[in-house]
Amino acid sequence: MRTSAPARRPLAVGVGGAAWVLVALYFLAEVVTARAWLRPYRVRTNSISNLGVTGCDGSAATRLYSPLHAVINSAFVLTGVLILVGAVCLRGFLQPGLLRRLALALFGVAAVSAALTGVIPIDVDAHLHQIVATPTFVARNAAMLVVAVGLYKRWRVFALWTGLCGLVGILGTAAILLPGAPFGITERLALYPFIVWVVTAGFSALRARAWETSPETP
Repeated sequence: MRTSAPARRPLAVGVGGAAWVLVALYFLAEVVTARAWLRPYRVRTNSISNLGVTGCDGSAATRLYSPLHAVINSAFVLTGVLILVGAVCLRGFLQPGLLRRLALALFGVAAVSAALTGVIPIDVDAHLHQIVATPTFVARNAAMLVVAVGLYKRWRVFALWTGLCGLVGILGTAAILLPGAPFGITERLALYPFIVWVVTAGFSALRARAWETSPETP
């Protein structure tokens, strides 16, 4: 028996797809901010949060002062907003039920956590920054696994891609805990797969919308 596709509104899909594609701007923000550092920024050892350091009073944290901290901190907030907008608008790709609700909840946690990371830079309050930043490491990768399960019967190839991104993110998160592991690398292995996946999901949603609204579509 063929599974019917869940109801989707073309306008919502267009907005959600575009929002998720725009998440790619995060990579540009990180590169621009890193290049503006007063000392060489080393991806291997420097954390992403170092790019958001706002002060320069000579303390241990603020010695990593980032001249373009406003760029990356704004990118954290914008990324959170775009994740949430996309998740809400594209929820129709998942069948109504527990998996959809769970996915939306996880996307919500990931989005709020990402945004708060930009609102509370590490040099302002290192402890609170860690508290608000940690949930996104878990939520965004868990969300991909939930979506992979929800899409598997109808869009198997994309579901496998989603699951692969989630698995890499989980392994990266686990690698952060390994003694001697380069934090800059493991942090990115934990966070980047989700950003890459979100962008590809956005493009896929826009393609699906274009196909479904085409006059030639039967």
